[in-house]
Amino acid sequence: MTTLLGVPQISQTLLEDLDRVGRKYARWTPQAYFELGGSYLVEYCRGNLEILPMPTMAHQRIAAMLYSSLRAAAPAGGDVLFAGTRVKVADETYREPDVLYIPAERVSREQEEYTEHPAIVIEVVSESNRDHDLETKRREYAQAGIPEYWIVDPGLSLITVLKLQGKRYAVHGEFKPGQTAASAILPAFTIDVSACLAPAKR
Repeated sequence: MTTLLGVPQISQTLLEDLDRVGRKYARWTPQAYFELGGSYLVEYCRGNLEILPMPTMAHQRIAAMLYSSLRAAAPAGGDVLFAGTRVKVADETYREPDVLYIPAERVSREQEEYTEHPAIVIEVVSESNRDHDLETKRREYAQAGIPEYWIVDPGLSLITVLKLQGKRYAVHGEFKPGQTAASAILPAFTIDVSACLAPAKR
């Protein structure tokens, strides 16, 4: 079964790839999911493909700014990656955050097709898909033991930084325009909220 989140438009290329892989496997499995090649915004959750809405230009500009800031702050040897990178959050679930950071000591443990060890994941909230980032992914990233989760919400003009405490996230900070959002685990990673969210106001 394939779930459409936010009823996005599906390219002909993706439709053809879904048909090609779907004919090969009796059901959608992680192996079948990996055969899609990673060139689409598609997540996998317990036998379902979840096709994500294509990001807007504002979404992409915000994500690019976050990526640049995080990359500049990341210690040498770590990886800073962006959407299309699969994160395994459970045995049968893979997500694709907008931006993520993998510390140097975890890089060598990564698989070619996915990672299990990011220290920071960042999602830029899409209006057509709010609950996915605010609720579903918050729960899944915490259960996966990811130390820090940033929710960047252009609609509310808010950046929420969550830090893992036990098996749940606690709010490290809620940052509004005029403030500077700061990481709990990577002190050098900060970003001016007004500048970050400016593309959403154009």
